[in-house]
Amino acid sequence: MSDTFKKIDKEFCITDDSVNVYGYRCLTAGFQIDEVKKNPIGFHMHNRDKGVVVRWDDFRIDGDKVFAKPVVNLSHPEGQSIADQIEGGFLNAASVGKIVVLEASDAKNLRLPGQTKPTVTKWFSREISLVDIPGNYNALANLYDKDNNELNLSDLKNFTINNMSNTLEAAVILAALNLKDGDESAVVTAINNLVDKADKADEYKKDLDAKDTELKDLKSETVKKEVQDLIAGGKAGKKLTNELATKLEKDYAENPSGLKDLIDTMPAQVLITEQEKDAEKYEGKTFDDLYASEELETVRKQYPDLYEKLRDAKYPNLKQD
Repeated sequence: MSDTFKKIDKEFCITDDSVNVYGYRCLTAGFQIDEVKKNPIGFHMHNRDKGVVVRWDDFRIDGDKVFAKPVVNLSHPEGQSIADQIEGGFLNAASVGKIVVLEASDAKNLRLPGQTKPTVTKWFSREISLVDIPGNYNALANLYDKDNNELNLSDLKNFTINNMSNTLEAAVILAALNLKDGDESAVVTAINNLVDKADKADEYKKDLDAKDTELKDLKSETVKKEVQDLIAGGKAGKKLTNELATKLEKDYAENPSGLKDLIDTMPAQVLITEQEKDAEKYEGKTFDDLYASEELETVRKQYPDLYEKLRDAKYPNLKQD
């Protein structure tokens, strides 16, 4: 930092495409930045009488916004105070002043909502001041032609217009709307439809979220029923006890395919109480009776306790290893 100036690493928005307080706007696409860089000076609150207090550096364009960083003139009587106000966050705005209009258009397709005056399509400013409130009335009122003659807002309607640019921009809009040239009412209708759709965007999103929730709930219910059906089938097929069924229903609550694979590999189980009931038909029969009726092997496999009991009665001295 020099003793006579101080560059502050803080970007200010110099201009953008928005409509100003007078109802017109200056397009960033037509901002002659090289012309401004020839002498990028500025004042405080557009007060030229007090001398230059800032010059601008590091110009940058991002979309429709133009940014730059201030270099404060510390030799100015208010220079140090202004630098302190910027760094302290009390002076945060910049405003273009003495705007030189090179071309302007009254084309309707260039107007934004709330815009009542023509659009400045090619321009530059002779100074950019530090201000307390952006869009300062004193700044925006100063419009000049290239010969430094002051312009009134009404003059813009008859000012030099870049017809080729307007034609190209209109063609782009018509192509985007899939319309033919010459049907102004169709253009207005199409734009109004787009605005209507934009206004309903929140409503569409709300409906979409509701449908998404409904779909998730339906999917959850479907999975839940599928799991319950598999559990019921496993119990009916004598593969699951009540205790095991409860555990598997919880463990596989969101994985019916895994549950199906598991149940398919499980053999049917004969409960002890059922075994005892089925074994009653062999009551009173001896080991020899079952051997003679060729049922002994069935008893051995299905009712091992009964088989051992009958075998021990037949061969009391036989010891098993």
